Amino acid sequence: MTALPVPADLAHLVAGIWVLDGDVVPRGLPQPTVDLLVMPGGMCRLAGPETRARQGTPPKGGSLIGVRLRPGTVTGLFGVAADEVPLAGMPIEVGRLDGSVTRRLAGALALVRERAGRCRVDERVRIVLAAMHAAPGAPVDRYAAQAGLSERQLRRRFGVAVGLRPKSYARVVRLHHALAAAHAAVAKGERPNWAAIAVRSGCYDQSHLLAEFRYAVGVPPTTLLSDVRSLQASTGRG
Repeated sequence: MTALPVPADLAHLVAGIWVLDGDVVPRGLPQPTVDLLVMPGGMCRLAGPETRARQGTPPKGGSLIGVRLRPGTVTGLFGVAADEVPLAGMPIEVGRLDGSVTRRLAGALALVRERAGRCRVDERVRIVLAAMHAAPGAPVDRYAAQAGLSERQLRRRFGVAVGLRPKSYARVVRLHHALAAAHAAVAKGERPNWAAIAVRSGCYDQSHLLAEFRYAVGVPPTTLLSDVRSLQASTGRG
């Protein structure tokens, strides 16, 4: 899997771009976002947000292209609520994007670009997303209070915009925080202090963090640290 740079003019709508070749989906963290997929044959689909790492076999016939949409943008871009997009994916009627990887990717980005002007993100949800990334271990009622919503209102609006319950989204964000902190330690030539990382990432302790990784990915974070690639980049900040 290859991660590609996001065009600067789409950075507020697109969190990442990836191209998958081969017969195996590489192991990595779940992504709590909706992806715009361009299939090898040129058809487009939307795939729902993940709480556990996706398994399965990539489609045959060529490269699979993914444009990772920032949380809260899919409704404005494609007219569908995020909680209506299944994990297994759903087709969207935008025509075929045939040709090489470069041409298909350019077509997918053009779809986003031509809809960008009408895309509006629920401002209350935006506030909560920012708060979750800043403090993913806080209780949901605190996020709701920061946005001036009741918990019930937050769950409803967050589900429509993001496709997950607030607690489920924050749970995945904690994993990304933890792995990013471990990568940062290794980059400085240090051994990750998993107990400290667990607390900073919003887990009760190291055992809680390990259990979360095993649930979401099936392996401990040390395994991901050695073989995961940099598709973890941005998971929808703001």
